[in-house]
Amino acid sequence: MILNLILLITGLTGFVTAALVSKNHKLNSTMNIYIILIIIAISIRYFLLGLVYFTSDESFKSFCLRYSNFALIIIPLFYLYFKNLSSSNKAFKKKEFLHIIFPISFFIFIVNLHHFKIDYKGINLVLYLIFFMYSVLYTILCYKLLKQNIWVKKGALKLVKKQNIINSKWTYFLFFAIVIIVIRLLVAIFYELQNENNMRGFSFQWISAMIWLLVLFKILVSPEILYGYTMIHKKIDKNRNENLALNHIWDINPKVEINNLKHIQLRNKIEPNILTYIEEIEKISISKTVFRDPTITIVDLANKLGIPKSHISYLFKYHCTISFSEYKKMVRIQDAIKLINKDFLKENTLDYLSKKVGFLSYNSFFTGFKEISGTSPFEYCNTDKREI
Repeated sequence: MILNLILLITGLTGFVTAALVSKNHKLNSTMNIYIILIIIAISIRYFLLGLVYFTSDESFKSFCLRYSNFALIIIPLFYLYFKNLSSSNKAFKKKEFLHIIFPISFFIFIVNLHHFKIDYKGINLVLYLIFFMYSVLYTILCYKLLKQNIWVKKGALKLVKKQNIINSKWTYFLFFAIVIIVIRLLVAIFYELQNENNMRGFSFQWISAMIWLLVLFKILVSPEILYGYTMIHKKIDKNRNENLALNHIWDINPKVEINNLKHIQLRNKIEPNILTYIEEIEKISISKTVFRDPTITIVDLANKLGIPKSHISYLFKYHCTISFSEYKKMVRIQDAIKLINKDFLKENTLDYLSKKVGFLSYNSFFTGFKEISGTSPFEYCNTDKREI
């Protein structure tokens, strides 16, 4: 009874997991259609086998026991899952169906074996050897594919690197689980053959059920696997955007059509790191007061940040509502206001303040101050101090 409860729990957990994964799999680079099919196939098998103990319907029991081995199609599905994961492919390709032809044919032959007048012991041994080679072959194919395309995969962008690390750790875990399940299955079938039982692989079923339950829990408790790192990253970015000191001038997702080929190439490199760039620009602008240098240019800013000048230019062109010149002016005026609020003018003049924050002339400081704050420096100093 305990085994059947474990099987039922595994099946039900699988159905919940499949539903959650299906909801977001198109936006989740870690999940694709094949892992969903795998989860559904295994969940149905465990759920039906779990029900066998709790029903007295002999025809239902016979049906479940007879057709439970249809789940052997999951072996090539794991390979197809890893293959599509490595290429970030979501679409089903017709030629991939070729991988499923053999397990389906093999299953049909086993189910109808009782119709043939043959030596069961001899044919079962042959079938076991075929299944053994089939299982080992796909396990090796999975290993080679993972080793060459996922476990060593790197990325130039921070977002891509993190996604690759997640995929690598997840596939290590999943492949290790697959190896244990395959070994359990091969040992179970061999044990059944030795005892002249039907070749169903039911022996030590609890081992596979517990391992698969761990896989399902791994998916459910890991948001970056269940929903995808990209989706989680976007939610984090939304919060980060709200915390930006100058968030009113930044446009994280501009609705601007880019036709310039160079800018399109830049977009692919920059977009995943756009918030990091903005945070670094704000940090160096506000904390390190680099704009107090009246001669600072966009090239100087790029050099101080260690970011290509083209990236900074792209950011101000497509992700900032003001130009770089206007940005410098705004930062300098905010710097001046902070100094005024700290009683800087008790011992210094407005003219000296204008030079201090980076303006070349008092006139440009006066005009900029009124434009940004809505009032002149004199009027601001004569009113209650406030942050603008």
